[in-house]
Amino acid sequence: MKHSILYALSVSLMGYALLALSALAVTVVVWLVTGYFPCVTCFTLALLTFRLTEIHWTLVLFPPLAAACAIVLVSKTRLNRRVVAGLGLTFPYLLVALVYVLAGAREFPLEVAIPWIVWAFLVGVGSSRGVDKARESPGRP
Repeated sequence: MKHSILYALSVSLMGYALLALSALAVTVVVWLVTGYFPCVTCFTLALLTFRLTEIHWTLVLFPPLAAACAIVLVSKTRLNRRVVAGLGLTFPYLLVALVYVLAGAREFPLEVAIPWIVWAFLVGVGSSRGVDKARESPGRP
């Protein structure tokens, strides 16, 4: 059990860090294309947390914690580890998008949410591979 929790935390933190870098990259691309530098809180943080930080700033921790919990829960199934990591990283974003859709809030456009959710899945798969490679690296006990 301890191994799966440590793995889930490692994958979710690495994935969230990569998603944060991706959100910053999207911000820079928008700046280069439009000539307007978007507000980091209004654009980058909104993309990274699907605007949960507007409720409270501590909700910036929701995606990695929810992803770790989802990875631990889904890892008990017979799914591949990489798929579990991808699903775990997409879980918080799917959950928030579903709440927006069910509430009819239209707070976060689906045209942005869907590609970001797919990207989160791919980052989750890559993070799983990265964590596995780090554990297999020579010199580690």
